Amino acid sequence: MASTVGTIMALLVFLTFLSLITNQYVPVWMKDSEAGHMGEALGQLGGFKSNIDLQILAAQTAASVRRHYIPVTTFSTVKLGVDGVPIFSSPTIGELTIDQSKAPWTFWFRYSISGNSTTVPEATCACGGLVRLNVFNRYFPRQEIGYENGALIRSQQDGQVVKGEPSFQIIVANNSVEVDFTLIQLFGTGGVAGVGAEGLQSRVIAVDLQEYRNIQTAIWVNHTTLYGPAWFRFINATLAQAFDVGADEYDTNPDFTYSESYEGSRPVQLRVDNPIYLIQSFWNAVSQTYGFRLQFKLDVGGDSVNVLPVTAFRLQHAYVNVVAGERGTQAGI
Repeated sequence: MASTVGTIMALLVFLTFLSLITNQYVPVWMKDSEAGHMGEALGQLGGFKSNIDLQILAAQTAASVRRHYIPVTTFSTVKLGVDGVPIFSSPTIGELTIDQSKAPWTFWFRYSISGNSTTVPEATCACGGLVRLNVFNRYFPRQEIGYENGALIRSQQDGQVVKGEPSFQIIVANNSVEVDFTLIQLFGTGGVAGVGAEGLQSRVIAVDLQEYRNIQTAIWVNHTTLYGPAWFRFINATLAQAFDVGADEYDTNPDFTYSESYEGSRPVQLRVDNPIYLIQSFWNAVSQTYGFRLQFKLDVGGDSVNVLPVTAFRLQHAYVNVVAGERGTQAGI
């Protein structure tokens, strides 16, 4: 009888200890591991963004000195997921994908060239592409990190933010506005999933700069993306700083309006409208994507003190081949 009771007591102590590990220690350990991995992955994909930015700069330099540009291939290591705790917890899987058909951009305006009114070629190009690391966290909030058009974006269910800024510049001087924008077209498909480290390769094939002047209409920029709120907040902050638009103007001036609406934690409509520009992000429930829209307005009457003419719109194209893991495939230009 004594040996039986002793065995039962020993089993209870063991089960109590095992329950403590399973219900307390393992979740805390895995949550810290998943949080640390997301920070590490952000830095690794930041290296991928930096590699592309430096290649674009090298191509620009070669063009400025009239030298032939020889493309190079850069390599970035990205850890996809988190190893689990042996016996107690399974690994956290991550998925790295490339899709050149996602996140298209279009630009529409008309400008005068040699006396002829012409629509900008980017009105129908739908250029873009997306590199996306989706990590299926179970203890830490599920997150994904996306790279599109030079921006590094961190996203989770309750929010999105641009962590690495794209090449976008507004120059307001001498009663005029100049807009500089870089459009990065990614070529490549495929992806890889798991918990280990995989390679992410990039090669900038060419860079081309187009400058448009004598603009006759408003300028429309449209984008289909998974990260509409992140783009909205970044562009809004950039333009508000460039045009010195304060938040108080939206409270006191009827021509300045700001509105937002949500379904749960999802922002389904974000909108800023003033005499200078319009910015909008709206959720499309059918396609499960955001539509992003930016308009630089035109002073039709020519008598507005707020609306300055856009005297130059510079659009730099960069064409990049991208491969993820051994199963990625390049799509040449």
